[in-house]
Amino acid sequence: MSPDYDVDVIQMSDFRLPGGTTSSIAEEVRAQSAAGLSTALVHVAGAVTNYPLGWSAHIRGALDLPNVRLCTPHTRLRAKVLVIRHPTVLLSTRISLESIQADHIVLVANHAAIDAAGTQHYDMAATDAKARATFGKAPIWSPIGPVVRGTMLEQTQDIPLRETDWFNIFNFPEAFEQRTGFVEDRPVIGRHSRPQRGKWPDNGEDILAAYPDSPDYRVRILGGAQIAQRLIGHVPKSWEVVPFGGEDPTKFLRRIDFWVYMHHPDLKEAFGRAAMESLAAGCVAIMPPYMEELFGDAALYAQPQQVRALIDDYTVDKEKFLDQSRRAQDFARSFSPQMHIDRLAELGAAPRHRQPIDESAHCDDTGGGSRPAPRRTLLVTVGPQSAQTLDAFAKARGIGEFVWASVGDDTRTKQEQDVSLFVSSARRMNMDDEDWNDYFAARLEGLLRRIRPDRVIYSGGLPPQSLTASLTGAPVEKVWIRQLIDDPEAGDQTIRSALSFHTIVDFDASAHHLQSILRGVSE
Repeated sequence: MSPDYDVDVIQMSDFRLPGGTTSSIAEEVRAQSAAGLSTALVHVAGAVTNYPLGWSAHIRGALDLPNVRLCTPHTRLRAKVLVIRHPTVLLSTRISLESIQADHIVLVANHAAIDAAGTQHYDMAATDAKARATFGKAPIWSPIGPVVRGTMLEQTQDIPLRETDWFNIFNFPEAFEQRTGFVEDRPVIGRHSRPQRGKWPDNGEDILAAYPDSPDYRVRILGGAQIAQRLIGHVPKSWEVVPFGGEDPTKFLRRIDFWVYMHHPDLKEAFGRAAMESLAAGCVAIMPPYMEELFGDAALYAQPQQVRALIDDYTVDKEKFLDQSRRAQDFARSFSPQMHIDRLAELGAAPRHRQPIDESAHCDDTGGGSRPAPRRTLLVTVGPQSAQTLDAFAKARGIGEFVWASVGDDTRTKQEQDVSLFVSSARRMNMDDEDWNDYFAARLEGLLRRIRPDRVIYSGGLPPQSLTASLTGAPVEKVWIRQLIDDPEAGDQTIRSALSFHTIVDFDASAHHLQSILRGVSE
């Protein structure tokens, strides 16, 4: 640690919060500790809860980790990065924070600024002003997902937001193995949430539609059913109810097939940590349609009255169920702890054992320079591929590590062509191009962080804007296998896109030429 700093990172929040806020902090602290970064935990009481609660079990479990220490708000501390979770904590606290200094102030917004009913949950302008007055610099406003970002922009567009969302991270438990079938002889429906009114539908009819009282299904509830009992008038006898905190979620999720989360229409989930846990466990998750913006094809989407038919559809087709289960787990793995370490490094808090990338060993953006033989390949395909190209890919897969991500309309591509990761197209997800590009950029950047490829091969027509943006400045070899572009007015855009790649080869090149290009980059 440099003598100019007391710790690398300060994590500040109200540690009494029992749910996703403190569990997300604990995940980040564990990642920081494992990476060798030093952390100070600073509890600041705010108006986020009026109950006389003790500290969250998540925080208590992180106190004894290596390189972690507990400090008061009055401790003189200087850090490279200060992460504050929950804007309301900063705005409402009466505690002086003048002793805390940091090079960068990250203000993580893990809750919607405005909910679906139009209720404002925190004042961004007032919070921003307090942060500037307290720390002497502008905070980096960081929404934890696209839903929160949308509500923040709805409240004000005068405050800059971090370009990419501060996604919660998830340490994939070893206990979550790939599923091989159903849990029991009938579908097992489950849900896991805090016992709050907003976490349930607002009427008994919708609750029973999503969580049926029927011998054809088993229903398991972790988190209590007091709200449901008030709205239905009773707790269905077929339900198995475990109070909040009464069972380890890891064990609970292994006992269900379908994780169904239907909630109050006024609620907008910020990130859905419980949802991510269910995906990691391999459950087939069913959520409200608006959550597709974050989870994409890793989950299914329905209104309460549509849930039963969806479950029946996946129950009669085991392979369809298992394919969706694997897709869910692949998605959850992309939110790894390394993602958090990388974003801290961008702010100057890099682990001391991390070696800087030798830029001289890579091609620069003009195509000059030399580089050693690459070892890892990320192949990204968009749209139909020529038979000649597919044959070349098949032969190249045996050369080093090879990860294939395919963007398309039909998930059968994944099985037919041995694709490693399938990403739904904008049309399949019913998203406009701008929203889809944001979604694809997050998936692609996650792949780049996880795989750390030496080269990226893109095969398709005009590359998505999110792909070229993600590759800009990346120290990797960039190859474009240009498929047929059926647009007579695409000339200028084709030329601009070509500037983002070091090598370009057309789809109708000879098999020998395609192979030499792939081998020249692969070997």
